[in-house]
Amino acid sequence: MLTELLASDPTAGRSLADIARHLGVAKATCYPMVVALAEAGWLVRHPIRKTYQLGPALVPIGQAASRAIDVVDLSRTVMQELADTSELACLGFIRSGADLVVAEAIQPISRRSGTLGLRIGDNVLMAPPLGAGLAAWLDENDLHEWFLLGKEALDTEAALLRSEYEPILTAIRERGFAVECLRQQERSISDAVAEMRGPGVGGQRAALALREARRLLSADVAVGTLDLDGNYQLLSVNAVAFAQDSTPALILCLVDAPSPLTGERIAALGKLVSEAADQVTTLMHGRTPRPLTSTGGAT
Repeated sequence: MLTELLASDPTAGRSLADIARHLGVAKATCYPMVVALAEAGWLVRHPIRKTYQLGPALVPIGQAASRAIDVVDLSRTVMQELADTSELACLGFIRSGADLVVAEAIQPISRRSGTLGLRIGDNVLMAPPLGAGLAAWLDENDLHEWFLLGKEALDTEAALLRSEYEPILTAIRERGFAVECLRQQERSISDAVAEMRGPGVGGQRAALALREARRLLSADVAVGTLDLDGNYQLLSVNAVAFAQDSTPALILCLVDAPSPLTGERIAALGKLVSEAADQVTTLMHGRTPRPLTSTGGAT
């Protein structure tokens, strides 16, 4: 609310009294907050008028947000075509620290499809067994952090997770897409998310819900070798679009198939989503990194 107030007229500063009135708090309550924001560079205090304006520390944040929006804008048509062709919902995730944020959610034109209970703006903790599609392209430091998060989430040693996931990550890089599946459960992950959104959750979004729903997942949710004749309950088939510096910029995900799919069908979906990710990479003038043969390193 404060940033919106100051951004509405960025050249005219606001007094402490104006800010407190806008936020609906006392000046004494507001003062420590604006002082802390000024010290962090988020606000600048005019030396004479004693008014506050947006500060320089917000510039890189705004630039990052602008780049994220640009990626979504560029990819929206590709995502719609992907959703229509596959007849599954297509989610676009961007990375935010240890989380993945839903930046876009597009339904196929033919029908409504499940989205794992996720909405635009929801966060999902990127820790094993989720996120292998992105983890396959992380540098060693970030990959190490992914395994450490998995250690905490799954109560499994990071070294054991690495030994289990290295062949899967190699397979993902070689074929260009990741597959995440569920074993048959008494209820779906969508049901768990919907339940967590009910009374008692308050204003929290799906970050909490997905972390709680994680207990429904098995640690082998990421699929390495696909059995083309086998049947899978698909959670997600996804691929990464890359920026100009070859870093992951957007993860395209086809999600929540209503019934089990054959490995052959999932492979076909993987080809579709991989081609779509390549299109987005081209639109961003990005570069797909060369596949590595091993994740390397030790935990």
